[in-house]
Amino acid sequence: MEPAARAAPTVMSGEAQTLRVVDRVSHHRPAGSPPDRARVIRVLAVLAMALLPWLVAPGEVQPDTKIDLTLSPWTYLARSVDAWNGHAGLGELQNQAYGYLFPMGPVFGIGHSLGLPAWACQRVWWTILLLVAFLGVQRLVRELRLAGPSVALLAAAAYALCPRVLTLLAENSSEAWPMAVAPWLVLAARPLLRAELDRRGVLRSVAASGLLAAALGGVNAAASGLMLVIPFLFLLTHPQGRRRIGWWVLGVLAGALWWLLPLLVLGGYGYPFLDFIETASMTTAVTSTPNVLRGNSDWIAYILDSAGHPTWQSGWTSAQSLVSIVATSAVAGIGLVGVARLRSHLGRFALLSVLVGTVFMTIGHHGVVGSPVAGQARALLDGSLAPLRNVHKADALIRLPVVLGLAVVLDRLRRSREVAARLTAAALVVLVAAAMTPIWQGRLADSGGYRAVPVSWSVMAHRIDAAAERAGGSTLLFPNARTATYDWGTTSDDPMSALAASPLVFRAAAPLGEPGATRMLDTADQLASSGEVQPGLAAGLARMGIARIVVRHSIASTVGAQPWSLVEATLRRSPGFAYAGSAGTGTDRLTLWTVSESRTVAAYARDDDLRVVGGPESIFDLATVGALAPDQGAQIVGGTTAVGATVPNVVTDSLRWRSYNNGVSAADGYSPTLTGADRTPDHIGARDLPPGGDPANQPVRELIGMSSWSASSSGADPTARTYAGPGAGIAAAFDDDPDTAWRTGDHESDASLSFTPTSRTPLREVDVDLASGPGLDRVGSVRVSVGAVHGATVRVARGQTALRLRLPRAATGAVRIDLKVAGAATDPVIGLTRVSVPGQQLGSIISLPGRVDPTRTSVLLRRDPREHSTAATQGEDPATLRRRVTFSRSGQVVPSVWVRSAASGAGALQLACGQAGVLRIGTSSVPLRLTASAAQVAQGGLLRAQPCATSAAVAVGPQTVSVAPGDGVRAELVYLRRDSSAGVDAGASIPARAYGALRSGDGTVRIGGGGARVVALTEGYNRGWHASLAGRSLPAVRVDGWRQGFVVPAGAAATLHVTFGPTRWQRAGLIVGALAVLALAVLAVGSRRRGRRAVADGPDVTDPSYDGAAPGPTRVTVMAAVLSVGVGVLMSGLAGVVVGALCLLVPRRLVGWGIGGSMAVAGVLLASLGVVDQRSVGAILGQLAGTVTACLLARCLAGVRTGSGGGPAPAPAAPPGPPTPAPPRSSAPSPRPASS
Repeated sequence: MEPAARAAPTVMSGEAQTLRVVDRVSHHRPAGSPPDRARVIRVLAVLAMALLPWLVAPGEVQPDTKIDLTLSPWTYLARSVDAWNGHAGLGELQNQAYGYLFPMGPVFGIGHSLGLPAWACQRVWWTILLLVAFLGVQRLVRELRLAGPSVALLAAAAYALCPRVLTLLAENSSEAWPMAVAPWLVLAARPLLRAELDRRGVLRSVAASGLLAAALGGVNAAASGLMLVIPFLFLLTHPQGRRRIGWWVLGVLAGALWWLLPLLVLGGYGYPFLDFIETASMTTAVTSTPNVLRGNSDWIAYILDSAGHPTWQSGWTSAQSLVSIVATSAVAGIGLVGVARLRSHLGRFALLSVLVGTVFMTIGHHGVVGSPVAGQARALLDGSLAPLRNVHKADALIRLPVVLGLAVVLDRLRRSREVAARLTAAALVVLVAAAMTPIWQGRLADSGGYRAVPVSWSVMAHRIDAAAERAGGSTLLFPNARTATYDWGTTSDDPMSALAASPLVFRAAAPLGEPGATRMLDTADQLASSGEVQPGLAAGLARMGIARIVVRHSIASTVGAQPWSLVEATLRRSPGFAYAGSAGTGTDRLTLWTVSESRTVAAYARDDDLRVVGGPESIFDLATVGALAPDQGAQIVGGTTAVGATVPNVVTDSLRWRSYNNGVSAADGYSPTLTGADRTPDHIGARDLPPGGDPANQPVRELIGMSSWSASSSGADPTARTYAGPGAGIAAAFDDDPDTAWRTGDHESDASLSFTPTSRTPLREVDVDLASGPGLDRVGSVRVSVGAVHGATVRVARGQTALRLRLPRAATGAVRIDLKVAGAATDPVIGLTRVSVPGQQLGSIISLPGRVDPTRTSVLLRRDPREHSTAATQGEDPATLRRRVTFSRSGQVVPSVWVRSAASGAGALQLACGQAGVLRIGTSSVPLRLTASAAQVAQGGLLRAQPCATSAAVAVGPQTVSVAPGDGVRAELVYLRRDSSAGVDAGASIPARAYGALRSGDGTVRIGGGGARVVALTEGYNRGWHASLAGRSLPAVRVDGWRQGFVVPAGAAATLHVTFGPTRWQRAGLIVGALAVLALAVLAVGSRRRGRRAVADGPDVTDPSYDGAAPGPTRVTVMAAVLSVGVGVLMSGLAGVVVGALCLLVPRRLVGWGIGGSMAVAGVLLASLGVVDQRSVGAILGQLAGTVTACLLARCLAGVRTGSGGGPAPAPAAPPGPPTPAPPRSSAPSPRPASS
């Protein structure tokens, strides 16, 4: 070992030599001394960090990232190189699956090949992740000479086990991996700051940065990209770094090519699923300044499931347990004090990184004292910046500087001889440990961990694979479930997708597939969960290429899926399904059903296409009424019947103007049909899946006797806290149905309903019926107002429901009815069953768009499919089914009506004309009769009522089509067919068969001869699909509203070559990226220095004495004012202006106390007065306290010197001497906050 005396001349030499020798000096011991204690401690710390993952629920697999990696990693990685995911039965673009190719996927693959159990492979990956983060920060602290070895280890532990990592480790570790690489990115970029670095050194640093950018992985490109901001700021804040930043950018771009180029393919050809998942209002709801600074900014960590249990146990504990709130706030505050003490380049970098990260994450937070531009920021995050919507991914921009500052403070305390300082250091260590609350409480694991996937799933996977080998087709999982949460455990994705090799269809949380196909799946789930006969369900699924259905019995009740028993009842009773066996028992049971006449590819005669106005989901109803034959194609032409457009064969009411919440099941996800003036579905988070989106071309709710209406809230809003179904909307108060009612949706004690009558006749009285029954609270008082005239408050007696509200004088204008709950009800729900005005007709009706020619176009109307046997009030339609259709001419139609019996045990039905209901079309009436057997009634069959007239006359203009209920039956489907001679007959069947890897995007289709034909795949329509015949490209067409099809000209039998072009681009991108990584590796190896050649002397960037010129006092004052007030405004609006101005008055010597103290106070306020509710005292005061911290940091940034120096005085090397010398008193100047 070299003697310490030889170290001095080397310290000012080249960067790499400097750091190696400094490290040797710090660990020097004379011959014969005991083992180096620091090195032993380091080894023990590394072992402890490596051991920790193995203590987390040993033997249990956690729902981390992708279940495919624990069950079939190599198969999944092999599929990931294809752009098109043919394993998803209806097809979709791979969503960054290629990102698992490195480094995460191979870790699981190698472990799987070595025979390691799934849980052990998972723990190996976690160990790598934690060690990379731990060793990266430990080395960064030592190379920056911010602290000694032991303090560096503590800072590294604080980073590797920070709240964000603990939140994600057992849930989504791939998102935490880029954060682990972040300190290494800074280390790789650091040599570029040295002025004397030669070209070889520059190339080596650039190559190392590029390789690390490659190692970030592409599982989550947004998280990886945000990590590159950290080294970018590190270079940007140094004069020499700015000169070389272009080289660095080239290096990281080269390294990231392998995940950037496929991302461009996804962006160019993927479906717009970002509009239907979480919104910016959700992701920024918890990003208050104190939450962001303490590291608990992930919105999922604050969510409870329907049973009141944390969605992410570890994240919830870290974010909301009292000890954790106080500890994480205190640790962050102390770390930020250290950040403020950093000087020159390190100070600028650390402060700028913290402020950039904080502003980025908080600017969209709309609290009581939140950002004044939160609305605009959220609009951007929901629009062009949607990939960055989950702002919490930027946490490392704050966390890395915070732990560097923590090291500075701890090291200064450690080196002090004062007892108080030593005790403070010990207390700080305890605080750092307390901030890791999930570990000490044993809640780091997810509560849904499982030992193994039940054997029944593997058995069923083998069965469906064997069936697919024989008969082809996909397998559909019922009932739909947004998350894979089962009674036996929680998985990230459905286990069957990893166990089965054949194509699988299931409704995932993110609608990655063709939107029309997603609409079909949601409707199929509604129909299947009715428990009743569904004649068109099998036919619709067969057209989707679904040949089998697996019914899952073990979906957890917290998921909100429909009951499996109802699904099996529907399959058992409906035509086209056959039971094919089961696997497992109890909640592990899976049942298998076959679907008849399923085809993965079909050919239809082009001239026989059925042109349909509506949504793709109308396919099920068209099949039910016989309007669409199995050998007939359907062209869903959207919602237009305008003049000049292709005349449709059928107009439906399926594509209704509604708001949509994709986060819940389809039965609960849609609002009732809205008025055309209601623009709620225009907003992200409420948009309907395409082809919906234009109320001018969709069925809308038309008001009768009113020009507008509104309510304080609605239980029919799918985002309401007390969602009660679409039948609880405002329309229910005006439908004259005593069984329906408008209900409040947000637990208001005071609620209101308003409407504006179209009549100008002054009114003085309003009649209301108060809603009562299960789940409703009693109304204590009611008041009516009309325009500026207010009636007296009417007290409601117990048991009273019908009220006549009077005004002191007659008035015109908007009518407002105010309700107040009786007593002090907890989470009240109140409502109105009926609202009427004497002498006026008030109501609403669903109106179809455009004009219909009854001689050329049929009309198909259906009752809300959400209404089924177990929840008869769930749909939005009252007992009388009513629609408005505008006819362009008069004529005759042939009516058909399908009804259901309200009582399954009523026995056989024999209803004479008029007893089965009455169909009315304008002024025309057609009585209905019905004959049904007891078996049909018992099975809940869809019964076809016979009209007592062969046809019905329709008049020109808007006509109300209605079917009044009969004796125990009510209408479900109404089909007004153009006269009997104008029916649509399907042509002869055209044979079609697929060959090759068509589902992966490269295959052939052999079709029979004939006239112009349409070949339809069971893959989602996408402009990336191409088909050619004899070298000639074929025009693409969308079939059934979602399927990929191609038009084949008339001729003999032919073979089509079908490809998905983007797969070539994705594979090319992966190859180019791999070559770029290889080139970077060669460059890194080739540019390594041989030997230890000295370089020209130059200033050491870690030397704090090289501070450069300080800015003038006037400039510092102005900059401090601008930054402090500016940051305050962005975070807290006008209150932030006051806070920023007050921060300028804090004496310089107290700035550090202000930074640490304000964060500590914020933690106490959040813990004691509320952390989640933005209106709570804790959230309001905590936001102000956090803003104080940020404003003081902004002020410090203004005063940092402009030179290229480093941080505070370096930790001195241990001098030769006795094995355990007393620590020397620091001779370095006391670091002060670099502020004005």
